[in-house]
Amino acid sequence: AVILFFPDKERMNEFTRSPFYPKLGRQKMLLSEEMSAADKEFAISKAATSGQVTISSAVFGRGTDFFCKDDRVQKNGGVHVIQAFLSTEHSEEIQIQGRTARQGKKGSYQMILLGTDLEANFGVKETSVSSISKHELYNWLSKIRDKQRAKHCIGVEKVLEQATTTNKDTHQYFDSLLLGHKDKATALFSDLYKSFKKKQM
Repeated sequence: AVILFFPDKERMNEFTRSPFYPKLGRQKMLLSEEMSAADKEFAISKAATSGQVTISSAVFGRGTDFFCKDDRVQKNGGVHVIQAFLSTEHSEEIQIQGRTARQGKKGSYQMILLGTDLEANFGVKETSVSSISKHELYNWLSKIRDKQRAKHCIGVEKVLEQATTTNKDTHQYFDSLLLGHKDKATALFSDLYKSFKKKQM
């Protein structure tokens, strides 16, 4: 039994249109958010059965219980999970890994990545990847991901800081209007207008 995780429905659909999809055989099933509750439940219950290949979006990598009751699967090493992308957050990766070897059962995990995805999402050139040994590749990519995440968090903090300042100035502006302080209100409005124009540039 194999569960293959893609980052989203778009990448799932892209894979199903590829020449690799038909080669998976007849026992394959999709698992995505827009399916009915009954269809999702059926796909999840079938995922850990012998010979089954389930193509899923990453959202089901968090908290979904693909519990294996099939002895044939257990005898052959358990459910095998493949993650076909590098998560922007390490926590998501840990969650996806946890979809196998559930409750003491056997299982395995691997990550298969596209060079084009690494370049688009993390700015990693394929030539750079080829220069890193297989044993060091994951740690190298993790460091790049951590740096990108830290940069993103700094950006979010700056946006929140700016929003807090704008909110404070807006309250002061309306307070000045209510109190009839026209000159102060005019000055505050001018500052707010300039800050909004600056953001649009």
